[in-house]
Amino acid sequence: MKITNDLALAKLLDIFYLRKGLMIAVFSVIVLLSAYLASILPSVYQSTTLIMVTPQKLPANYVQSSVTTAVEERMRNITEQMLSRTSLERIIKEFNLYPSGGQGLSMMEDRVERLRKNIKVAAGAANSRTRRGDADIFRLSFESGNPDMAMQVTSRLASLLIEENLRVREQVAMGTTSFIDAETQRLRKELEEQEELVNRYKAQHRFELPEQVEANLRTLEQLRNELQNNLLRLASLQQRKEALEKNLAESDTTLVETTAGQLAVGQGRSRSEQLAILLSQYSEKHPDVVRLKQEIQALDTDEKSVSGETPSTAFASGANRLRQTLQKQVNDLILEINALQSKNDILRNQISSYQGRIENTPIRAIELAKVSRSHDITLKKYQDLLAKGLESQLSENMEKKQKGEQFQIVDPANYPQKPARPNRPIIILAGLFLGLIAAFGLAFALENLQLAFKRADEFEAYLDIPVLVTIPAIATRGRILQRRRSQRALVLASVAALLIGVICIRVFGPSFF
Repeated sequence: MKITNDLALAKLLDIFYLRKGLMIAVFSVIVLLSAYLASILPSVYQSTTLIMVTPQKLPANYVQSSVTTAVEERMRNITEQMLSRTSLERIIKEFNLYPSGGQGLSMMEDRVERLRKNIKVAAGAANSRTRRGDADIFRLSFESGNPDMAMQVTSRLASLLIEENLRVREQVAMGTTSFIDAETQRLRKELEEQEELVNRYKAQHRFELPEQVEANLRTLEQLRNELQNNLLRLASLQQRKEALEKNLAESDTTLVETTAGQLAVGQGRSRSEQLAILLSQYSEKHPDVVRLKQEIQALDTDEKSVSGETPSTAFASGANRLRQTLQKQVNDLILEINALQSKNDILRNQISSYQGRIENTPIRAIELAKVSRSHDITLKKYQDLLAKGLESQLSENMEKKQKGEQFQIVDPANYPQKPARPNRPIIILAGLFLGLIAAFGLAFALENLQLAFKRADEFEAYLDIPVLVTIPAIATRGRILQRRRSQRALVLASVAALLIGVICIRVFGPSFF
């Protein structure tokens, strides 16, 4: 095993020795190109500022903010707005950035794109010492070849970011208020139309609404009681009418021995009895009581007048007056009965009307519920929108007075003391490492492409025949000249590769790094 390792190491050393010129050339070209690249790359300075999201200054249970989007999403939107062409053009003109870009439209687009690539916005602090929560801290950085310019542009971008946040929040609050006001106006008009429809329905069926049930029932009860009293009074009047008609018929066949004064006294006595009966049932202001009192007074007057006449004459005149009185009373009763019957008919119609109102009340309640349902829903929405409109107005005033959630600069833009890139030692070390890999790799690749035997052990291993003797290479003049030509070609190829590398680095190097 040790012999095999020694042979392998010897073989490697032979390869490196034979290809040492190529390896040195490749290694030198790559190292020189990496050193050249590290030397020509411009220094880029990076200035960074930290922006913290501060909560609103008013208690959330008093004033609710109308800006409900998450901080990260709002930050993305603000960043996109800040990186828009209009905003970046203002910054380019303000600081005269990348003046070599030209003044044409296409050149301005190149300058805008270059500025956009040099701006970086990331969540979270740069290190743990200033870290206060990734959700509340944003890092804004800008890269430039001039450290003063990097600091100034970073400060301007931070101010632009804060201003944009205030503008966006105020715009959202104003948009919310405007939308709620428009919806409130629309619902107010819709509510007025529905209220007009409900009021029209209530006016059309005002006596059959559910709230009129109690009043209708009381009125119906009163009408029924009044009709019952009228029916009793009508029956009483019918009886009196029949009694008076009977008395009138009897007065025509009464015997002449009854004097007019006696008749008047008898009539007065019967009237007094009827008066006593009515007073036991009604008050003195009752129409029947008043009428009987008037009849009794009339009979008393007749009795006094009869006392001074002759019997025959007094009897005739008294009988005539009595008949007239009875006939007048009958006629009065007929008129009163007719008026009372007419009044009863009116009461029956009113009772029927109120009964119809009461019977239609359940139907009107259902219809009114259907008509009022949309009105109640719209009214609830309108009241909710009024409350939300007040909250939105408070939120808008809070945003205008900058009492809401804000972006605050924690660390101002720093003045970069050393360039952020390129890292020249890393580039040179990478060139050294790459040069070694390329040199050894190319040497191995060329060695494996040649099929000639370089050592006796290779020949023995291939043919399994022992080698008795080896003849060393003879350095002839031709081989020496060929070796010199090969060395010159290698030098020329190395110079050409170096020149090509320099040109490529000059053209494409700054864009990649």
